[in-house]
Amino acid sequence: MKRYRWNLLAPDDETVQALTEAINVSQPVARALCNRGVTTFDAARDYFRSSIEHIPSPFLMQQMQRAVDRVLQAVRMHEKIMIYGDYDVDGTTGTAMLFLFLKEQGAEVSWYINDRFTEGYGLSDEGIDTALGRQVLLVITVDCGIRANGEIKRCGELGIDVIVCDHHEPDELPPAYAILNPKVPGSTYPFRELCGCGVAFKLIQAIAGNSGADDESWQKYLDFVAIATAADMVALEQENRTLVREGLKRMRVKPRGTFKALFSLMKVASSELGMFHIAFGIAPRINAAGRMGSAHLAMEWLVSESMDDSVRHAGELDRMNALRREIDSDIMIKAEKMVESHFASYCSSIVLYDESWHLGVLGIVASKMLEKHYLPTVILGSMNGLIKGSVRSIEGFNIYEALQECSAYLEQFGGHHQAAGVILRPENLAGFRKKFNEVCAARLSLEQQQKALAVDAQLPLEEITPNFINVLAQFAPLGYGNREPLFMSRELQLFGTPRLLSKRHVKFSVRDSGGRIFEVIGFDRPDIYTDLSARSRPVFVMIYSVEKRVWNNREQIQIRLRDLELCNKLKS
Repeated sequence: MKRYRWNLLAPDDETVQALTEAINVSQPVARALCNRGVTTFDAARDYFRSSIEHIPSPFLMQQMQRAVDRVLQAVRMHEKIMIYGDYDVDGTTGTAMLFLFLKEQGAEVSWYINDRFTEGYGLSDEGIDTALGRQVLLVITVDCGIRANGEIKRCGELGIDVIVCDHHEPDELPPAYAILNPKVPGSTYPFRELCGCGVAFKLIQAIAGNSGADDESWQKYLDFVAIATAADMVALEQENRTLVREGLKRMRVKPRGTFKALFSLMKVASSELGMFHIAFGIAPRINAAGRMGSAHLAMEWLVSESMDDSVRHAGELDRMNALRREIDSDIMIKAEKMVESHFASYCSSIVLYDESWHLGVLGIVASKMLEKHYLPTVILGSMNGLIKGSVRSIEGFNIYEALQECSAYLEQFGGHHQAAGVILRPENLAGFRKKFNEVCAARLSLEQQQKALAVDAQLPLEEITPNFINVLAQFAPLGYGNREPLFMSRELQLFGTPRLLSKRHVKFSVRDSGGRIFEVIGFDRPDIYTDLSARSRPVFVMIYSVEKRVWNNREQIQIRLRDLELCNKLKS
């Protein structure tokens, strides 16, 4: 029944009480805020009322003025500019945004996105050759470039200046004309967690400010930044939180035609748009282009100039995403069958390989397998006689360090502590699988192999009021770095009979001490339906989030179940 470890957080009681009184909220809300580092009136004001006017000046970023001067020179001298982006959501949205802005400034500008399969990540020889063929004198990278030392050196030898807009951790800095990255050593920018599109947005903000343009000239691109920030799993705190909130607001109130075309296919009203729709609607469709074919399709949609083009390209993205879902669903079915026999020999990791598996969706499959089995996971396919794949890790387990211990079996590997990519020869697969499992077994405790839920506070159901819900709604946008508040309620009793929806989701009701009935939905928890149905008047402890749901134009409070544990009986 109980699937997760429960970690009931315990902020300082005096701090919680002081915050409760300072901002006039309930203790459970104050505890949730303290758990996010919001412990004072001023911090709460910044958290709830942050404004686009208060984001840091772009000129606090090293070399920003140098980058702005070079771009304005290129515009003034009619030099050809090429925006060079990565093929994921962050790279494509940032590239499209910068392309549209510079085009509006009168620049002679084009764009280039690598092919995931033939060129891989980052600046490529093919991309540089394209810039040379287009007679480009200035390349601006988006979401790549910080480690492209050799490629940027080659650009310099060819007379091409490069401005790097990136957010990845640097090694030795490349010989670029200017580097915009809040993570470079000695950075003076006050927030280091911008995504690549966010860094490009700071360049736009700086150019507009330097040119005396009005705020709308750069703020109208907040929608691109919101999508990229939400999709790229950077921390939703401080400036990122403001950028996403303001970008979502723009998309809800006055979405650009490009996005309206996609919202229509997603069957979502722009006024109801939220983080869920970015994570599970917009981002997968953009990524599907690069995963299944070419990211050029996503770019053509993002820079569409007419509604007809927007609708046509959005439809193509939708079909591409449907194909992607079909393929990764097929792979998941095969992977689940394989993992049963795999566990007979290896119980601390998952390493699965099939030469027919589509390389473009292996990362998605690895993430899904990780979510289900919660073990370090490697999903592999075949390309040009080599085995290539994606690696995903559980929280607190540095997968990059684990792969370093397996390097004798690998041709290439790269990534960070939670995700990575690997390339190996077929004859090394068995050795790699064995060594990887040994490393995982040695480094992982049994406790780590059970996913933890961070619980903000204990909450009596009677405290769930409309005002409580309205305050919780202001925690948004929610996501990585600003997780959804979770609460615990004890000694609950089932009211009525539980139901199983679509053979996957459990739905039931609970009643508070005052007789109010709350509807509970638990997605993908048929196990809970089975256990609740097997007992007469079961008593349980529940971990959940609370949300406001609109149904038939009526607002309802809904509890979203995360985990549940049965008790023997009610305490007297």
